[in-house]
Amino acid sequence: MDVEFIHMFPFRNYDDWAASALKQQFDRGGENGCDKLKKLFVNRKCKPSQMELDIRQYGKADLSRFADSVVQRRITMKEKKKGEEERHTILLYFHRDLDKTLTLLHTLYGIPLLPGSDGKGKEKRPEGTCDASLLKTFHECFSHQLMELT
Repeated sequence: MDVEFIHMFPFRNYDDWAASALKQQFDRGGENGCDKLKKLFVNRKCKPSQMELDIRQYGKADLSRFADSVVQRRITMKEKKKGEEERHTILLYFHRDLDKTLTLLHTLYGIPLLPGSDGKGKEKRPEGTCDASLLKTFHECFSHQLMELT
């Protein structure tokens, strides 16, 4: 049986993504969340946060890892010669157009819409964000990794 996969990856400017991820850290944990992040970066320890502000969460980093795994999977499938065909479509979309993209996929392929994908999830957010020095330290620690992505 042939199978088609549609893999969706949001596109977002790196600096905008990092600032938004820092804001999300504040939204979830307030100053305590910012302090936890600061401990990971202090004295240039540069430990990944496991939360929003983690280079591995950036769409391009995620896409790079994923594309490598799809290529390996296709090689493995061809070696097994099962007679089944897999098609993988990687769809990059502007992160603010998620609702439009999902609606289009629903119309074209009958893919169900996701609950809560009405674009209103971040309408009510707390005021403020973590100190901007955390963003600077994040860039010093991790931005060079973008150059290593394929």
